Amino acid sequence: AVVSTQSGHYGRGSFGKLSTGEECFLYTADNGNGIEISITNFGISLVSIKLTDELQNRRDIILGFDDVAGYEKHDFYSGCIVGRVASRIGKGTFQLDGKDYQLSLNNNDDTHLHGGFVGLSKVVWDCKIVGKSLEFTHVQPDGTDGYPGNLEVTVKVNIKTKSSGGRISGTFLMLDMSATCDQTTPINLTFHPYFNMDGHDSGSALENKLTVFDYAGYLPMDPETILPTGEVLSCKGTPFNLDISRIADLIDDVPGGYDHTFSLCAKAGFIVPAAEIASSDEKVRVRVLTDQPGIHVYSGNFLNGDKGKAGAEYGKHAGIALEAQNFPNAVNVPSFPSCILAAGEEYRRNITFSFMVDNKNS
Repeated sequence: AVVSTQSGHYGRGSFGKLSTGEECFLYTADNGNGIEISITNFGISLVSIKLTDELQNRRDIILGFDDVAGYEKHDFYSGCIVGRVASRIGKGTFQLDGKDYQLSLNNNDDTHLHGGFVGLSKVVWDCKIVGKSLEFTHVQPDGTDGYPGNLEVTVKVNIKTKSSGGRISGTFLMLDMSATCDQTTPINLTFHPYFNMDGHDSGSALENKLTVFDYAGYLPMDPETILPTGEVLSCKGTPFNLDISRIADLIDDVPGGYDHTFSLCAKAGFIVPAAEIASSDEKVRVRVLTDQPGIHVYSGNFLNGDKGKAGAEYGKHAGIALEAQNFPNAVNVPSFPSCILAAGEEYRRNITFSFMVDNKNS
């Protein structure tokens, strides 16, 4: 059953079983104002976000799968939490307190990506309903994918709604992430939804219009390693100057497509607008707000035609991932914001997605 978030409850139903036989669940909430959001406890994956447009049509704006088997099988991190360290760590190595660590190499056999083979995205999380929130918890054991320490992670999911003059309905999906560890460890958590604001089944997302709020510039990447060079460059006069820009107009000037981080100069506890993506007609929009240091834009360059929800084909550029996070490879670049969590201290970060629908007929 699907019930209103106003009542503080979520509908819960089976989302199928993993290859191990373990059952997973789908939690669905309808805000009563035209927006329905579904989340599974496998990797805390956002499965669908359905917005009602001005013609009263439901439009699902994120890529995903019909059951948990799809999330277990595929490895493009559709909608899920990623960590212990999101993005790439060069050669999977780092040094901490004089000790060398070797992480799993799950990307081209030479790079550690999004927390490794297991990470946080390929596990079943405990979930309970607390008031108007979903609360997901998981303990990642010491040594998982090579990381030190037992990491206790909590993610609280809240959905809030407001309207303005009956024209714009605004719904906020708030993801509050916290963690502690019994050993000092690197950490960088994010969520990885692929947006296509014209609909998950509409083909290429390059007709979408993207804005990245330019605070301090972008991080140029080494084209071979897809790791930052360590510089932060101005976006002005480059294809990284994204201001309600039709992605298709600029992407050909970015070799390989967008897979870049933008510096937000944000600090924990101080939330700023990071990016906004709109449908081709600009009637449906999502804004990302966060207190993370950066926002990573990935234009689905390696999506390869997998079958998703209702048989939709997710080819190259079918979705745009907007990942609020620390800088890639920060554990090895002293000039980047630190990603080190000291033993016994608490990590806290927020990612908020604000959904806006213009219901005025024109």
